[in-house]
Amino acid sequence: MKLILYWLGMWILCTSLSAQNSKSNSNYLFDKFQDCLIVYKDGRQFTAPVNYDLIRKHYVFKDPEKQEKEFSNPELITVLRIGKRSFLVGNQAAIEVIQVQPKFNVIYTGNTRKAPQKTSYGGTTQTASVNTYSGLAGTGLSSGILDEQRIVAGVNKTYEINIGKKSKRFYNKKSFLKLFSKEKQKELDKYIEDNTIDFESVDQVFRLCQHAVFF
Repeated sequence: MKLILYWLGMWILCTSLSAQNSKSNSNYLFDKFQDCLIVYKDGRQFTAPVNYDLIRKHYVFKDPEKQEKEFSNPELITVLRIGKRSFLVGNQAAIEVIQVQPKFNVIYTGNTRKAPQKTSYGGTTQTASVNTYSGLAGTGLSSGILDEQRIVAGVNKTYEINIGKKSKRFYNKKSFLKLFSKEKQKELDKYIEDNTIDFESVDQVFRLCQHAVFF
């Protein structure tokens, strides 16, 4: 009986560790591919499962055969709508639009590092092919060694707002306070401490910007 319980405990532990490792090593912004409405500048619209690859630094979608594809002309995309969320195609980043006016965007990038050990991958898959998903063009992705075998250790958030007519970016308390005069910094520093603002929380940072900039 003790032996059975021992092996059962080991199985549960290994299953738990496997699940944790799988999640922590994900190369994607979302836990799974999201149903997305892709709107192009010329008015065309398509739907497909979409995710953002934090290693390759671009959006990818799945075709009917479940093959991952990179968008052929991402610069022609106006917006990607995932549920109630809206995303733009940024320069090697995923940009979420929280508020249009006054502007409040969240820029997501991968915090990457080299993998702990080398892993070999074989060949490439459809690197020159072009397929369509109800008219949606995309190219196949290489399955070779990716960016010197880097993995994602976390997701960085950078916030983008307008102060006056200028677009400003910040990512923590120090970089946020630098956007203001010394007199304003003192008041905002107190507000941040009194309200325990966590700069990893989009909702809390948005509330801070409402207090400091929007009103």
